[in-house]
Amino acid sequence: MPIIEINLSDEVYVRWREFLGSQQGARLLESGLLGDWAIQGFMNKVNDYLKQGGPPGAEDEQSRRQRLEAEARRKLTKPQKRVLPMFDENENVTLAEISRVLGILPADGAVLVEQWVAEEFLSPAPERGGSPTFILSRGWQERNLAANRPSLHAPRRLHFAAKSKPGPSRT
Repeated sequence: MPIIEINLSDEVYVRWREFLGSQQGARLLESGLLGDWAIQGFMNKVNDYLKQGGPPGAEDEQSRRQRLEAEARRKLTKPQKRVLPMFDENENVTLAEISRVLGILPADGAVLVEQWVAEEFLSPAPERGGSPTFILSRGWQERNLAANRPSLHAPRRLHFAAKSKPGPSRT
């Protein structure tokens, strides 16, 4: 049986080893078709690879990061998804504000917020008016900023700071 040697990057090699450990890879190994399958698949798709600059799934770092951030946002619980937009308008929010948005008692909100701090969704922040406040954890600040503001340098626009329409002039 002929043997073909291929030079791979470390990243592709790691992905190949992961594939071999998958159920599909194991089934191809068992059937003895793995080498033929890989070469035929490459030959059938070589024109597409040349157009795209590589096989599907060869994503750049930014695409990979965006995909991982989107997956993380999808895994948020419903209450977390309701609280996350609050941080678009304010750097920090109080326990009372979180409880009010979720429609729960402050005692239940405190338990929930404590859990979110442990899960590194939120972090404690300095008190505001004698009430404890919370900010998004560092990782979630980056995800939230990237998702809601394409430019991380874009200023936040507070809903109550919108320009008002000029009234009739009094002369």
